[in-house]
Amino acid sequence: MIDSHAHLTMIAPQELPGVLARALAAGVTDVLVPATGPEDLQAVATFEVDTPVRLHRALGFHPHDARHLDARWQATIESLLDTSGVVAIGEVGLDYHYDLSPREDQRRAFRWQLALARERGLPVVLHHREAWEDFLAILDEHPGLRGVAHSFTEGAEGVAEMVRRGLWIGISGMVTFPRGDNIRDAARAAPPDRLLVETDAPYLAPVPHRGRPNEPAFVRHVAEAVARARVVSPGAIEEATDASFRALFLT
Repeated sequence: MIDSHAHLTMIAPQELPGVLARALAAGVTDVLVPATGPEDLQAVATFEVDTPVRLHRALGFHPHDARHLDARWQATIESLLDTSGVVAIGEVGLDYHYDLSPREDQRRAFRWQLALARERGLPVVLHHREAWEDFLAILDEHPGLRGVAHSFTEGAEGVAEMVRRGLWIGISGMVTFPRGDNIRDAARAAPPDRLLVETDAPYLAPVPHRGRPNEPAFVRHVAEAVARARVVSPGAIEEATDASFRALFLT
């Protein structure tokens, strides 16, 4: 299985060997590690750990840190994109729930990073929360993008909007939550060749691990919940999501 979104640099270094050993034991072969901004951009770019799990990198500024994306950081991102193992720009987008960066700064950073993705021919890892209309409008300013709307929460209608724009859908551990009907609707609606599973570790641990740090091994619970929602076997979801990941990030 492939965990398409896990913040491994946010896990304590002394915990990582055990985390990755459990991932491998659970059948996880690949993990995409996204950056979020000044605190972890360099860490993701230089992240190395002795593990047979294949690690892939996405570099970008999360909307929470968009206010910091000045010309110096833009130049840093551009130079780091040549680092081995970088397969995407992310995680980028809009988050109006916390407004940790002013909304205009968020929109400016989002536009710049989408333009950079098009220039470099890289897919994007997208974040959105309570910013749907602006999120769609800015995506439409950058046609032809490839990428994934990670930890997707906008239900079946939102899936249609993403797929119409040529994007993939990332389903997180929220699909296992009792109140996750919107996530299960999205999991059912996503075409199998546009579907990814993720943990968003160390956040959003799925049932039965709620209340503890999330980790890539738990992506299997996500896949099993997606399989139940789609009324197919877990193996079918594993095959489909692995193929989707490779099509988006590794081709």
